[in-house]
Amino acid sequence: MLSKLRTLGYQQTSALVYPRHTLALPAMLTSVGFHRETTGDYDWHGLKRGKAEFVLFQHSISGWGMLEYEGRRFRVEPGQTMLLHFPHDNRYWLPAESEHWELLYVCLSGREVMRIWRETEKRRGPLVSLGKQSKALTAAARIVERVIRRQIESPFEASARAYEMAMLLLDDLLADAPGAERPGFVDEIQRFVRRNYRDDIGVEDLARVAGLSRYHFSRVFKSWLGHSPGEYILDMRLRESARLLRETSLSVKEVAFKCGFRDYNYFCRAFRRNMGISPGGFRKSGMY
Repeated sequence: MLSKLRTLGYQQTSALVYPRHTLALPAMLTSVGFHRETTGDYDWHGLKRGKAEFVLFQHSISGWGMLEYEGRRFRVEPGQTMLLHFPHDNRYWLPAESEHWELLYVCLSGREVMRIWRETEKRRGPLVSLGKQSKALTAAARIVERVIRRQIESPFEASARAYEMAMLLLDDLLADAPGAERPGFVDEIQRFVRRNYRDDIGVEDLARVAGLSRYHFSRVFKSWLGHSPGEYILDMRLRESARLLRETSLSVKEVAFKCGFRDYNYFCRAFRRNMGISPGGFRKSGMY
């Protein structure tokens, strides 16, 4: 994909503007670029770029640069990707010791993108190594190519591309880390939850099955599955409740108790919060 960009040459877009864009879309492309920096003028401060919220995906292709993030400094090597949000206490620049820094970047905005980026930075930090098989990197390169070729003209297509890239980034980063040994208790816990989600189980029960303290278990579990043990139990219960609402004639209250919810009102609130619709509305809508 990068070879295609090189045939187009180094190019940047300062802003992607869509005159027909009248909706507050949850994800949007704002600028892209493929360029090579060779002077000390390349220096960006995260608190000096205005008040508008946006995020940056910037992949280092060759050469190197420096990143400062909340007081910590990193040398950004080829193959590494910066994940930053703005406004924020960060800075990246081409130091005098570096001859050049070849980069591919995509800037995005929108409330859903901001949420995803902050969560990703919190879990993985501002600098990650995605690897040559990265789906997000492939999507980013494709976006840059299409923008340079002026093949993304609709704000809705731009939003779809931005959201897809954010989701692929999560897919990349929440997958098992290459070379890392998957904790043996993860599969056991998943089986335990599938068997017992109807019962009154909680994080303490899962930690006991794993043979770990609650704190250590919760930290390791979230690092591998991307969400907390409590969220995993809730997700299992909601998935099963959705199935029963679709496939059976049980009342909503019966479905709630059958799926491990002891508080009917809490079930209704949790279902609406996660599914965007009430249990009764879910059953009647016919959309599912």
